[in-house]
Amino acid sequence: MSERAERGSIQLSRRSFGKSCVALLAASALPWELRGLPPQKESASGLPRFVVEDFSKVFDPAYLSNGLIGIRPGPNPLARAQTCLSGFDFLHPAHKVECLSPAPYPLETDIRVGGMSLLKHADRLKIQRQTLDSSCGELVTQMEFSPANGARLAMEVLQFASRSVPSLICQEIRVTASTDIEIEFLPQVEDVAVPGRSYLSQAPERAQIDLVLGLESQGDLSKLGLALWIFTPDGLAHKEEVSRNESGLSRSYILRARSGQPVRFQTIAAMLSSLYHPEPAPEAIRLASWGSLLGFETLRQENRSAWAQLWKSRVRVTSNSDAQRVLDAAFFYLHSSLHASTLTGMPPFGLSQSSYYYGHSFWDTETWSLLPITLAAPATARSLLEFRVRGLGYAKREAALYGYRGAQFPWEAAPSQGFETTPTFAGTGWGEQHITPDVALGFWEYQQATGDPSFLREGTWPVLRAVAEWIESRGVFTARGFEIKNIMGPDESVPNISNDSYMNLICKMVLTAAIRCAQMVGSPAPDSWSKVRDSLVLPLDQGKNIVLPYDNPPPATSQAYSLDQLDFLTIHDPPVSAELLKSTHAFEDTVREQRIAASKSKEREFSIGFAEAAEAATAALVGDKRHARELFNNSWKNVWLEPFGMIRETPSQDYGCFLTNFGSLLQTVMVGFTGLRISGGDWQKYPASLPSGWSKIEIERVYVKGEAKRLVATDGAPAKLLDA
Repeated sequence: MSERAERGSIQLSRRSFGKSCVALLAASALPWELRGLPPQKESASGLPRFVVEDFSKVFDPAYLSNGLIGIRPGPNPLARAQTCLSGFDFLHPAHKVECLSPAPYPLETDIRVGGMSLLKHADRLKIQRQTLDSSCGELVTQMEFSPANGARLAMEVLQFASRSVPSLICQEIRVTASTDIEIEFLPQVEDVAVPGRSYLSQAPERAQIDLVLGLESQGDLSKLGLALWIFTPDGLAHKEEVSRNESGLSRSYILRARSGQPVRFQTIAAMLSSLYHPEPAPEAIRLASWGSLLGFETLRQENRSAWAQLWKSRVRVTSNSDAQRVLDAAFFYLHSSLHASTLTGMPPFGLSQSSYYYGHSFWDTETWSLLPITLAAPATARSLLEFRVRGLGYAKREAALYGYRGAQFPWEAAPSQGFETTPTFAGTGWGEQHITPDVALGFWEYQQATGDPSFLREGTWPVLRAVAEWIESRGVFTARGFEIKNIMGPDESVPNISNDSYMNLICKMVLTAAIRCAQMVGSPAPDSWSKVRDSLVLPLDQGKNIVLPYDNPPPATSQAYSLDQLDFLTIHDPPVSAELLKSTHAFEDTVREQRIAASKSKEREFSIGFAEAAEAATAALVGDKRHARELFNNSWKNVWLEPFGMIRETPSQDYGCFLTNFGSLLQTVMVGFTGLRISGGDWQKYPASLPSGWSKIEIERVYVKGEAKRLVATDGAPAKLLDA
């Protein structure tokens, strides 16, 4: 795909809030859409196990990650696979901006019997089953290899990304041969497909390690260190010296296997970038050695324990099995992609790929994903905000370059230091400035949710103060009030508007937060902040009693009329009356119905998943329970991707793990449907209003101002936050 075509699909996804994309729905029709999700097996805990037994078709591969390392093992997990590493970035050859780089796959392993290679003879390898267990983040693949000498090798490959030591990723190959035989294992690290150059391929003097590799990325933006420890717990292996070929490094280990008795070949791989340590290769050796000291089984048990703790924040829905499955998938993939140790923010696709959105961070973090992360894993949420704090200096310079005061956060934040790095052909890089109050509101909601005293002064107040100063300098007082002109709101198809209602409302919310935060730290807020807040223009149609998307929009009958401005803010509790919110929601529903009636297909137009989940939260709040259920289902059913339950951004894509949609689904259920609103006081602002067919939402553990609570939300009653 050309860069122009590739970015075109991205632009479509970011420009489709309420725009007509009916053709995409037809292209993505799947039989299961008519009858709910296909059945999947469950682990003993009741959590989903994604099982694949039909390998006749190409599918989006499994995704394993711990927030620092991400891999996409294919049906044969021993073959080279797509890998991403937090902080390993390169200079994009076409766009000339910092992007997440492809990285070498650390678990590639050839197996040879009688000189016949498993990786080179796919015709002699039968993949039988692949199982991703979401309860513990383990991928298990069962295969059979039949080399030419008549032997048969039954194989089971176990892989997991360690959450207890997030610089490690582990693999165990268990082989049972049909006859006594010598088996050669060849772990290899291929760097030929990675942009950049190798600077280290031999261990430093006196260092003990099986394989080590140092890479420098294209454009010299970062370095990578990789080190492997190999274990053969069922017998000593004959080990050859490290060899170098045209594609990378390898090392041979020969084991004698007896008929019917399994032999195990374990790999503990350490990977890190220079963002985490200035000398990543030696540090990788140290970390791999620490992993070897702990041992494979200890790392596996610690990883399972870490996942068991995370899953205490599982969102349980009564009376809707499809919703339960998608919420479980959302929880698994969102938390797989993040860790309290992560330094690089939250790219929309996590570490599942580097091609789309290039590892950059957007409003996706604070607006759509931060709250559910905060309620389940506050330390991880703090790490995402610390990424923004580290970029605050760049945000202040960015504001100055535009002639503003305070801080202007980037639409696409570079993975390493958080500066603006939107490719220059995309108008979002200078137009979509609502990202600045989006970030600030995320800080305030984290602060109110956690009561984190140290972060109040280290992060929340510096950011809120800088953004309040920016808002004040960004607009102008007129006879109408305080206006913000020449802006691009969330609808990217309208690039130059004034008084975008989403923008002005969120700025009002942030100024209120900044004034309160100033009081909390004992620093008097300027009087001008409250004057700007109280004067911000909100475009209204007084006759219809609705909020307009922005000044002078086209007629609502036009496809160019933007929708969802208020819906995006519903769970953040925007400062509008219940009557105004309800009438605006009803009006926009009528507009959608009119568009359906006028379309050739008579189908609801495609709206990106996180937008439809936001609409569902509004529908539930105003009491339209049937519509809330319909919208919630629409938000994910057209983009659910088998066999591993990953959500796409748009139905036309064939790749998944769009974390923004996952975050929005969790946020809608955890906050929207339960009636909770994160504030400094009582969170139980509205009675729970659940979609039709739902009777209860329960979460065993949510963190409320530093304390673990149990959430129970029953339709029509205020949600209960009980002692856990």
